[in-house]
Amino acid sequence: MLSDFICLTSNRDNLIEFIIQHAVLTAIINCNECGSIVNLNKETLMFTYNKRRLVKNIHKKRVSTQCRFKESARIGTWFGKSTTDIKLICRLTAYFIMLPPPRVQFLTSDTGLSKHTVIDWLNFCREVCVYWAQKQNEMLGGPGHTVEVDEAKFGRRKYNRGRIVEGHWVFGGIDRESKKIFLVPVQDRTQETLLKHIKERILPGSIIISDCWKAYNCLDNKAFQHLTVNHSYNFVDPDTGKVCFIKYIDQINMEFANILFFIFTGAHTQNIERVWREVRANIPKYGIISRHFVGYLSEYLFKRNHILENRIDSFFDEISRLYPPKPNVQCQEQASSSNLH
Repeated sequence: MLSDFICLTSNRDNLIEFIIQHAVLTAIINCNECGSIVNLNKETLMFTYNKRRLVKNIHKKRVSTQCRFKESARIGTWFGKSTTDIKLICRLTAYFIMLPPPRVQFLTSDTGLSKHTVIDWLNFCREVCVYWAQKQNEMLGGPGHTVEVDEAKFGRRKYNRGRIVEGHWVFGGIDRESKKIFLVPVQDRTQETLLKHIKERILPGSIIISDCWKAYNCLDNKAFQHLTVNHSYNFVDPDTGKVCFIKYIDQINMEFANILFFIFTGAHTQNIERVWREVRANIPKYGIISRHFVGYLSEYLFKRNHILENRIDSFFDEISRLYPPKPNVQCQEQASSSNLH
């Protein structure tokens, strides 16, 4: 948990060990000159090697030469972005992944870093979330699963009231059974756009529930030319008393099979509506730069997919994948060999 990790950052040896265990830093590399294994100096975070060795000169005689090697362990890693103390970087990283925005004022006070530096590091953290989110391609639904889909617009209201006139459209869905979700920024809400993401994100055999947005009427047009409407029923919604229309659609030589599309009022999409409320609560209402919007969405998705108890560990693991230390292959082989003895 957060309090335990903050305590851990107070002990440099324990913090360095945590960082190495999560592969954010490496404990050994190879000397660039002779290939010898060089161990990390945990006090200075430097790799230093200074020994004499025998080499052959141009006359093929063995002569003694000095091997001098020095390199910072931070180069090319998460900590290579600045000279800020790793304790402060790790604390800030943990606060980012465990606390919701707004948090800049608190972080500047806790770490003593400037507002500009704090904002930079929060953006670096969101880049990690985006990197993680781009790899998530699991499809929702399937036979026996119900997926609610909807679109929402995030942005500014003119004169702080009325409809949102500037912002970003997001298409999302939630699997009622697994509680897994997807959120995809979209340029528009056309039939082509929504259907593209339905095909990419929802498995055949799913029950899909949406509102009455006209784009979902595309089930009757040529975009679904391999699908046919077999049955249609009217029934009274027990919660609202309103008549709802159901279309049952199955497969004709196509990957999509047995998809039920329920055209409902918003009363039956409460799960996805709850997701929109959570997303809005985690995106600052003011001052957000447009290019950072995907970062905020990715932050929400990462946090939703990782429980509090393991979230810090999972985030540092993801950091190591985006910014992996790159020891020489020879170093890795020698290290593996030494572990066998």
